[in-house]
Amino acid sequence: MTELNPAEFDFEAWIDDARLPEDSGTVFKRGDLVAKINHLARQIRVESDAQAGEKTSASPLITKLMKEREELMKAFARSEVTFYLRALPQSKIKELVDQHPLADDASRDDQLAQRVALNRALLAESIVALESPTLEKRDIKMTIPLVATLEAKLGAAQLSKLLTKRQQVQSEAPAPDADFLPDASGTSQDSGQ
Repeated sequence: MTELNPAEFDFEAWIDDARLPEDSGTVFKRGDLVAKINHLARQIRVESDAQAGEKTSASPLITKLMKEREELMKAFARSEVTFYLRALPQSKIKELVDQHPLADDASRDDQLAQRVALNRALLAESIVALESPTLEKRDIKMTIPLVATLEAKLGAAQLSKLLTKRQQVQSEAPAPDADFLPDASGTSQDSGQ
């Protein structure tokens, strides 16, 4: 093995192709469809249970309910949006924290509002691209008002998923999904080989 001479090692050239970690989080624009999808699933179960004693094929009602549920599931799937989030350099985080200070003497409501503003700023800065089944991956520049619109349109729970993903990409070492890592033979674990 060749010894490296630290005086000759070009760290700048070596680190040149390094990039901040990125990950993705998925939300759905049509969360409103879930109630009807679940309602249809319950109706199908009830009808199937009622028909269980009979030795006949699925009733026309069950077939109709299943078809309706399938169409709604397809619409729900088409509403998927994947956001790509990038870790922020500490200098950018400090800048955003300085722009959105948390006042210790503020009322509880004001402190909450300050935390929300900081989280929105961090998320806006972290989101770098999005894609969906109907839109190829596109770089985007998010703003705090756009993040507020996301929350208003998608709900706090889905925005929370993106905030959690932002925190993960910021604080955890990057690692691809273990289910798709190559095994010792070099084949993917899910390839069935």
